[in-house]
Amino acid sequence: MNLIRRTSNPLFPSLLDEFFGTDTPFSTMTNRAYVPSVNISESDTAFELALAAPGKTRKDFNVELDDHVLTVSSESKHEDETKTEQYTRREFRYDNFQRSFRLPDTIDTAGINAKYDNGILTIHLPKHEEAIPEPKKQIEIK
Repeated sequence: MNLIRRTSNPLFPSLLDEFFGTDTPFSTMTNRAYVPSVNISESDTAFELALAAPGKTRKDFNVELDDHVLTVSSESKHEDETKTEQYTRREFRYDNFQRSFRLPDTIDTAGINAKYDNGILTIHLPKHEEAIPEPKKQIEIK
C-alpha cells in the first residue's frame, strides 16, 4: 500500500494526513493559495474592510493606495531549528498574499486608516462629505 498516494475525494484523507495533520508537505492544502477572508461593511459615513489574518503582526502588512486601488499584501517567513546530539530538526514556512480593491470615487482617500487587532486587519474608508446622505427630514405643511 502506498501511503503517499493522494485521493481526489476529501472524505478519505490519506494516512499521512491522519498522522501528521494537514500542515505537512503531503497535505492536500499545500496546493491551494492562502488568501484571507474579507468582510466589507458600509455605513452612511464610511466603508470598512475587515481582513482575517491571525498569527501575524501589523509589521507583516503592506497597505497601499494607487489610483483608487487599495492593495493589501503580506509576506512572512518563519524558521524553527532544534539541534540535539542525535538529530537536527529544521522547519520553515513562507507565506504571502495580495488582495486589491477598486475604491469608489465617494471615498475620501486622505482619511483612510488601518489597525490590526486580535488577528483582524481593519481598514476604515471614510466617504466624502458630499457622498453622505442627508438625514431624513419632515416637511411642514402650511
